[in-house]
Amino acid sequence: MNSTDPIVIVGAGLAGATAARTLRAEGYAGPLLLLGDEPAQPYWRPPLSKGLMAGHAEPEHIAVAPPSSWADSDIDLRTGITVRELDPAARTLTLDEGSRVRYDQLLLATGGRARRLAGLEGARTLRTLPEALALRAELAAKPALLVIGAGLIGLEMAATARSLGCEVIVVEAAGVPLGRVAPPWLGGHFAALHRRNGVHLELGVQLTGLVETANGVVATAADGRTWSADIAVAALGMVPETGLAERAGLIVDRGIVVDTHCRTTAPGVFAAGDVTSQLHPLSGGRYRIEHYANAMEQAVAAARNMLGHNTSYAPVPSAASEQYGTRLELCGWPEAADIYGDRGWSVRGEPESLDFSALFWKDDRLVAAACVGRGAEFEQLHRIIRDHPYTDVDRLTDPDVDLASIVA
Repeated sequence: MNSTDPIVIVGAGLAGATAARTLRAEGYAGPLLLLGDEPAQPYWRPPLSKGLMAGHAEPEHIAVAPPSSWADSDIDLRTGITVRELDPAARTLTLDEGSRVRYDQLLLATGGRARRLAGLEGARTLRTLPEALALRAELAAKPALLVIGAGLIGLEMAATARSLGCEVIVVEAAGVPLGRVAPPWLGGHFAALHRRNGVHLELGVQLTGLVETANGVVATAADGRTWSADIAVAALGMVPETGLAERAGLIVDRGIVVDTHCRTTAPGVFAAGDVTSQLHPLSGGRYRIEHYANAMEQAVAAARNMLGHNTSYAPVPSAASEQYGTRLELCGWPEAADIYGDRGWSVRGEPESLDFSALFWKDDRLVAAACVGRGAEFEQLHRIIRDHPYTDVDRLTDPDVDLASIVA
């Protein structure tokens, strides 16, 4: 790399921040510019729905790095800046105030924004640090909270609000919680967990509107049912921020399309994190991974490849959640199992006691695992899916078999 132009990273979330720090750790000594549209310095998002919202953590506790470390590492961090246009041919970026920045190589780590649905615009969202702090201040008064969506974030918010003494209603369009990440029977166990902890869980609800009243909010379903609360929060997933890439002519398919080396379809432009669309190893289609582990690991691979290394990135996706002290960890592709429902899976442990590992199969290949209360076992199964996926099912489900011996 002989150019005097900087490496530029657009997006100062976990992926962008990790890439910047990796470039320095790998020996890159040239100019490095990290641009973020949020006013805050890079921070971890997972605590927003848990420790930070509950008041157990403060903004400084969830910072990716101390504020002084960016300048100490000669990383030009600029926050509160939006990149309006990208010209891959000229290798320039146009910023919101109209100035242009040239780059030698570019990493797009633009993440995503909270998904909203028509008719539910009055609901708050929880995607950014300011949103989390505002919601924390409101929850201190122990209001009645309506959570729209029973995915991982929605259930985490419900659990946190219950721990603060709030009355909580969760409404979900699907028939079970966690429908995007887990099979129905597993979602059923978490439905029971939340009901035992006092959450009013309403499933199979198609909300058609949310209106603000003098006393709070009222949500209305297609069948005429209504629910009242003081505050409503929509937890409906995220939409990848692909607008900059699309306007620049990069190929976008569920996210910014990248190859196994994190390269986009424009020369010198890489991408990492929630915004990327990766090749699904089982279906052949494309999918996105919305989890901090992927953001970090893909950012490391992208940074190394920007420096000329040949680092292939083919992850086994993972996710984790903590609710009422019960930890759920998932890895792999459960939706690709032979039968995604009541069969096509085997189990180690006792699902009824929330102490088990569920294993999911496609033909004779282990394609996914879901572990509840079994962190050490989860780490082994994650490695087995990656390195030894055709291990015999009887061996994997035998409680007397040490999974570490298979990995070894």
